[in-house]
Amino acid sequence: MHKRFGSLEVLKGITMDVAAGEVVCLLGPSGGGKTTLLRCINHLETIDAGTIRVDGEMVGYRLLPGGRLREESDRVVSARRARIGMVFQRFNLFAHLTALENVCEAPVHVRRVPRAAARELGMALLARVGLADKAHVHPHHLSGGQQQRVAIARALAMDPKLMLFDEPTSALDPELVGEVLETMRGLAEGGMTMIVVTHEMGFAREAADRVVMLDGGVIVEEAPPAEFFAAPRHERTRSFLGKVL
Repeated sequence: MHKRFGSLEVLKGITMDVAAGEVVCLLGPSGGGKTTLLRCINHLETIDAGTIRVDGEMVGYRLLPGGRLREESDRVVSARRARIGMVFQRFNLFAHLTALENVCEAPVHVRRVPRAAARELGMALLARVGLADKAHVHPHHLSGGQQQRVAIARALAMDPKLMLFDEPTSALDPELVGEVLETMRGLAEGGMTMIVVTHEMGFAREAADRVVMLDGGVIVEEAPPAEFFAAPRHERTRSFLGKVL
């Protein structure tokens, strides 16, 4: 898959498979293409060549004869995107809605789930992320870590096939990072398919099935965590780890 912004090629032919239930952590320097890759998977950015498939279905495009791509209609794109949960650096919660209402919003308005059923689902998901007691609290009364856990519950409410995390702890105070990472570990242990852009090396060591080093728009190295951190093969990976560990 290729992605350009004008004359700048940001992703230079990324090829990657992620198995159902696998947790892949993307590491690398800022500007290496990690966030752009996630945004392309979710079709928040268009691509210039290649294909993206989630659970066997192309995301954002259909293939025409000769391998050309045609972007799907907004309706089709939205339906496919609904199967991909995404958690951003910033929490992006609706400030005028409670935690429970934030979680229920998409199931009610996108999936047409009856409101009572959506509330029951929402309460179960808030309990799952340890926030059942905050269901009726508005975001400005929640800590950053609590807001991010609400955002995770909101993404889970759409029953996604894949969860994307774009540095979900980078906007948090250090003492709040652990509660979000613990929630993510729980998802990983529960078999959720996850692609995680992170600078949390401890999480990558413990929770990832595979670690991928992305730099300059290409995959430099990928390996299981034990191998990746103990014996990286590529000099660029060794240099990066030497600076961040």
